[in-house]
Amino acid sequence: MKILLTNDDSLDSPLFHLAVDYFSAMGDVVAVVPAEEHSWKGKAMTRFGRLRVEPLDGFACPVFAFSGTPADCANFGIYHMFEQKPDLVISGINMGSNTGLGFMISSGTIGAGLEANLAGIPAVALSQVLPSGAFQRWVDQRDMQEDVQAILFGRIRQMVQKVFDILMVRSDFLTEPVTWNVNMPAEPVVDWQVVPTVLGHTVYTSCFKADGDGFQHNIDRPTVDAREGSDGMVVKQGHVSMTRLDLRVLGQEIK
Repeated sequence: MKILLTNDDSLDSPLFHLAVDYFSAMGDVVAVVPAEEHSWKGKAMTRFGRLRVEPLDGFACPVFAFSGTPADCANFGIYHMFEQKPDLVISGINMGSNTGLGFMISSGTIGAGLEANLAGIPAVALSQVLPSGAFQRWVDQRDMQEDVQAILFGRIRQMVQKVFDILMVRSDFLTEPVTWNVNMPAEPVVDWQVVPTVLGHTVYTSCFKADGDGFQHNIDRPTVDAREGSDGMVVKQGHVSMTRLDLRVLGQEIK
């Protein structure tokens, strides 16, 4: 199986290194990731300017830094890094959750998956909720405490394995151009499961706060859609959510 791996957190993310090692054992992987972080870019693509690609050494698979958005990386990787289109695009593992409608639309991780779907390729978007404080420590220090990382990485491998155990036995997995949006909890319950979910009606309000004479990005997590079976509620309950996103159904209802 030929796999294109990308993300929106760029090369520095410790979860990118985990993803490279994990998925290189699953198939023939080529990774094309943004040269700089492009979180919250949705499916934005670069219209103007010259984009550059740089090969990188020291990874378990061919890795390239591309000076564009996650969707740019997906498009470039699909059409320029394989003799034929890859069988699957994996986007992530994202640091933080991508549950709920507002975050699904904004997520660069999911945006790369949707770009794959437009090319007729299935995708899996993987997101990991980080333990409280771990994300800020990573932002401040570009590092994670070794004990936190070892526990977290072990959990992630178990959860990702169970997700793909489920997906790989589906007859439609590698034939339907949809994105499977997977969100993994920071603290899974003892009897955690991978739960099929619907996209929650969770949205945000203002994304900005005053900072001197300007504004900067700032968002508080909104109230999670409390419906049973919504992606955010399932993750909040300590389980892995798996939501099927199919672009082909958008705008198909006539009223």
